[in-house]
Parts: sequence; C-alpha cells; structure tokens
Amino acid sequence: MVVPAGRWHDREMTGVTMEPVRSTRRKHMYQVEGTHEAGRELSSPTEYLDLMAFKRTSFRFQLLQAYGIHSERAAFEEFKAKGSYRVPSDDPRLIRQRQQLSGGRVLQRVQVVIPPVSDYLRFSFGYFRHFAAAGEDIRILDTARVSADWLPDHDFVLLDDEVVIKLRHAPGDGRATGREPLVNVDIAEFRAYRDRALEAAIPFAEYEARIRS
Repeated sequence: MVVPAGRWHDREMTGVTMEPVRSTRRKHMYQVEGTHEAGRELSSPTEYLDLMAFKRTSFRFQLLQAYGIHSERAAFEEFKAKGSYRVPSDDPRLIRQRQQLSGGRVLQRVQVVIPPVSDYLRFSFGYFRHFAAAGEDIRILDTARVSADWLPDHDFVLLDDEVVIKLRHAPGDGRATGREPLVNVDIAEFRAYRDRALEAAIPFAEYEARIRS
C-alpha cells in the first residue's frame, strides 16, 4: 500500500528489529535474507540467489514509491510512529551487500522519486545511507527535475551487462510477485536505460542534502 507522503525531516535514528516471514498462506513466496521477497516462479531461496548472482556489475532500477516487504512491516510501522529508526549493523541486507561488493564488484541503483516523498521511501533512505557509505552507487531520479517517462514501466536488474531480469510487483501494495529473466530482449536497449538513468539522476547524498535543507 502506498502510504501518504510527508515532508522529510532529519531526525535521530532509534533501534528497530526486522521480522522474518512466517506466513503459510503464500507458500510460493519466501524471504531470502538480505533481499526483497522472491517471486513465485522460483522454487527456493537458493534459486533466487543463483538468478541474481553476478560477477562484475549489478544495476537495479526501482520505480515504485512503496514496496510491500513482509519483513519490513514492524520496522516501517515504528518509523511511521516515531519518525526515526536505526538500521542494525548485522542487518541481513547490509551483510549481503558487503558480500556483493567483495572482489571489486560494482553495485549501482537508481530510485525514481515522485514528489512529495512517500513515507516508505523516507524509511528506505535509512538503508540507502548505509548502502552508499559501504560503496554502492545509489542515485535518485527526482521527477520534479527530470521526467522518467522514457524509462521502463517496471523495475528491472541488469547483471554483468548481459542479463536483464524484470521485477514484477502487485499493483497497489508493491508485493513482489515474480522475477522474470527476459529472453530475446535487446540488451543494448537496457544498457542505454541504465546509462541514461545514471546520468539523469543525482547521488543519494546530494539528493538527501537538498530535501533536508
């Protein structure tokens, strides 16, 4: 569910823990530590990690303004109630990111922001701050400055300049519903999407400084 957006305020962060997925009703969905929920086409967490593995570069394009991630619910609710939170140093996403950045590998991400900034994205910025500090190239494409109409209408990942994976989400609440490797696709087109998105977006630290001022 897209939560009503509010204005960004710089507040001191407080502690919070993340809940594991315990739902038995969605038997085809599962939580992979350090990731969003994997989609139903994949039979196991191992298959998900194999699909998303890369040797050199990983670029992620994120279009949605909110994602329905079960393990984030408690933390997100606390963030909305308190306006702040603390990302634990042993958070699975931070651990996985450190593993992904090992050996000189490159992580890049562009998040589209449609003003006003949603509560969910303000919550996510806490993670972005840690990811950027660890070495991930995170940029924000603010549609108040640059149109995103020329980009795909769905999230995707480009791995090693060779593999494109479409990330599917449920309308309305942003739950992950599938990870689809795109075959017979023009890889050059998605490389161009990446290059243009990176050029049009600004570094996360610069964006955050702007919205705090």
